[in-house]
Amino acid sequence: MQNWIESGRIVDLMLLVVAIEICVLLAYRVRTGRGLSLPAVIFNIGAGGSLMVALKLKFAGAEWLWIAGALVAALVLHVSALAYRWRQ
Repeated sequence: MQNWIESGRIVDLMLLVVAIEICVLLAYRVRTGRGLSLPAVIFNIGAGGSLMVALKLKFAGAEWLWIAGALVAALVLHVSALAYRWRQ
């Protein structure tokens, strides 16, 4: 487990779980007409996913500008999620 965390491979696993979560949430919405809407899923999971991507980029030794871009994307998606929920 230590190697997974120190190498950053744990982030790959986390992103895979998030991708599966998106598929399950959207499939549930399509089948039942209930659950989270597409914008809610994109905003909420996108914000967290962007933070995971920033972490992965740091582990990979990426330039600071790429990491900053992922963090800005997380901020934009988070604010969008708040605005979307506020309107609901």
